[in-house]
Amino acid sequence: MKTIFNKKTIKAILLALLASVGLFHSCEDKSENYLGELSPYIALEDVRALHKGSDVQLNEETLTGASKIYGTVISDHRSGNVPDGTIILQQWKRNRLRGMAIHAGSVAADFLPGDSIVVNINNKTLTRDGFLTVTGVTTADIEKISTGNNIMGVTTTAYSMNLAPQNFEGTLVKIVGGQMYPKPETGEVFNGTKLMINGADTVGIVTLPEAEFAQTQVPRNINVTGIMLGAKDSDITKNNIFPRYSEDIVDVSDPEVPEYIGSTPIIITGFCNDPSGGDSNYEYIQLRANTDINFAEVPFSVVTSNNAGSVLHTAGWATGGAKTYKFNLTEGSVSKGDIFYVGGHQKKINGANSTDISNAKWIRTIATANDPGDGLGDKNSNIMPNSGNAGGIAVFIGTNVAEQSVPVDVIFYGGNGTASIISPDKTHGYRIANTDHYAMYIQDTGELTPFFSMGDGKNDFRFPHHGGPTNTDAGYFFQLGGQFNTTTRKWETPREHNIFILDKSSTIDMIETGDGVTKQVD
Repeated sequence: MKTIFNKKTIKAILLALLASVGLFHSCEDKSENYLGELSPYIALEDVRALHKGSDVQLNEETLTGASKIYGTVISDHRSGNVPDGTIILQQWKRNRLRGMAIHAGSVAADFLPGDSIVVNINNKTLTRDGFLTVTGVTTADIEKISTGNNIMGVTTTAYSMNLAPQNFEGTLVKIVGGQMYPKPETGEVFNGTKLMINGADTVGIVTLPEAEFAQTQVPRNINVTGIMLGAKDSDITKNNIFPRYSEDIVDVSDPEVPEYIGSTPIIITGFCNDPSGGDSNYEYIQLRANTDINFAEVPFSVVTSNNAGSVLHTAGWATGGAKTYKFNLTEGSVSKGDIFYVGGHQKKINGANSTDISNAKWIRTIATANDPGDGLGDKNSNIMPNSGNAGGIAVFIGTNVAEQSVPVDVIFYGGNGTASIISPDKTHGYRIANTDHYAMYIQDTGELTPFFSMGDGKNDFRFPHHGGPTNTDAGYFFQLGGQFNTTTRKWETPREHNIFILDKSSTIDMIETGDGVTKQVD
């Protein structure tokens, strides 16, 4: 049978197809339109990409047929810490958060955090004076769609922010574990731009004179939330954070350390850096307490280092990024003699599908492959190396780790490469403690030796990698056994390594008991 399609039949089919497209069209995403239409909306990320270093005139040609942007307001002029006449708009699209500043003059104060707005940017100018801004916007260009919408934010590090500022500018960010530099003087207040160090990177904390917290005293260490904006060429930093409210600045300065804590209150007794299968979220560190500790009263931190490559980590343990990763120990408690753990959140003895050891004493876990460290370190599927340059583990009193911070215990293991570990002039590197294998000075001469791997036998000790570079992924536990005197707080027998292969059914007793475990004596 022969089917004949005349013009009327074809027209009917096309109309039916168009109607079905219309039925499934989502009106929630303003960038999607019916078949054949150009959207009037353009993503903030795409507008940002138009700026190549000089001003851009925004029109239908440069905007590829679009004329409007939309998003959620995050600036709040009521608190007084927003650049004059500026609305900060952010947008969640394509599974990422992007932002933009809009200069609208006095009308900017009419828009509050959580307002959803649409802005006509046709025949406006995209310019950068420190931060990207759309200028020339008037009241008639802004349409308020709704109020009280949720505001998203992202926790990041100064390293990530300075590495890719375009991903954070104009958005609400939070940085954990910042150290104000130089050390604030008594009575010093936030008014102005203050430098904050996070890892090896620096950002500015900007407080305008009209801000409600301008006269608040600057603490030594803070967690800060605010709007990230690029700095002007004349500023002392590349990027700035504008806190919105007084509660956006949280004092996290470490408390005074009680005398009973003493020297070497915690020692490193083992680690699993290469569990069977993928390492992500399964690596862990075993430690032992030499005194009773309530971490809510006396916080500690544990930092790991992964020193792949040849780029010097100038801030040592405080480098952050992909190189060092920090766990803050701020909850729970341990008694003298307790063995406890920090590490990936899976709490398995030897990777996926192995024995659950969640009943052991865990003080801090993080989904390390998914989440950044506590103020230091980007998300990382391998926080401790399996081969190559030496990796390390350090324990600190307090949670604020800076370049000059000295640990209470430290170990290193792995190869002999030093390019990423210590500077040629021996002035920058990983600081060590006085332990069984390291000394901060040479007793006979008084020469200071504050760093790991200074050469000529000065703090060069490292345990070997497990099984050699080619024998990885077998599921090893790296046990460190010695004898520690909890009265003198000194090692009577230095730690030696005992590497043994775990299997999926291994139990916690295998790594907490036996001749290879560190022993404590009084």
